Amino acid sequence: MQALGYVEGRNIAFDARYADGKVDRLPTLAAELVAQRPAVIATFGDATGLAVKAATTTIPIVSMSEDLVRAKLVDSMRQPGGNITGVSIMGTELDAKRLEILAELLPARSTVLLLADPTTHRESRPALDTTAAAMGLTLRESIVSTPEQIERSLREAKDSGAAGVNVLSSALLFALRGHIIKLSAELGLPAMYQWPETADEGGLIAYGPSLRGAFRQVTTLVDKVLKGAKPGDIPVEQPTRFSLVINLKAAGNARPHSSTPDPSSRRPCSRMIHSLMRRFVRSWRKLT
Repeated sequence: MQALGYVEGRNIAFDARYADGKVDRLPTLAAELVAQRPAVIATFGDATGLAVKAATTTIPIVSMSEDLVRAKLVDSMRQPGGNITGVSIMGTELDAKRLEILAELLPARSTVLLLADPTTHRESRPALDTTAAAMGLTLRESIVSTPEQIERSLREAKDSGAAGVNVLSSALLFALRGHIIKLSAELGLPAMYQWPETADEGGLIAYGPSLRGAFRQVTTLVDKVLKGAKPGDIPVEQPTRFSLVINLKAAGNARPHSSTPDPSSRRPCSRMIHSLMRRFVRSWRKLT
């Protein structure tokens, strides 16, 4: 916001609320924010946006969501209507693209764990099933919302022979990413993440729009609202740039599962990266 001329304590004040990964707290937190009568509320994630939408029909809302239309936060991309606009980060479409890229790391006919949260997983599943069928993958899904559930799911997946993990697009799972990064590395499970910044933090690989870029889009929309624009008249935005980021240190430690000691299933880091980059270019062309 500072780049747009806002200075906290001078011409803007912030009042933040955090659910700490506990979805059941969202209605209470939304009610607290609405009671403060702010000029605008910014939300992150489908569940958060829906909680605030349920709490007010008058205070402007700028939401960053997997898909604002599919989540029923707005009427349409071009004319959102009501008191909400925001940024749709294309979570459903990119979950399938990430699975396609992840398959490049894994032996043929692998099983992949889909790590999902209770609020967003259903929308992505049809596209994921189509991609899995095309790539010869078997999918196993775990719905998680706590660190304990994440640990249990990852350990069970490893024990049952899963070769990798696709961490589906989710604000909740992003909040819990530290647990996923640590345990997947410990278990030697290659894991794909939503935000490129997660690879910077130690995750093996990530594909999608920049989180920082998405935040900039949100702040631009907040600025428009503060200057008098009605959210319902501001078209919903989408990211336009996508990045594949590989953590070389994590890649050196990645050990895709194989039921037989086939050396070809453990490719050198350079070969794995080259293969991933070729797949990324093809995926990017399809997406654009």
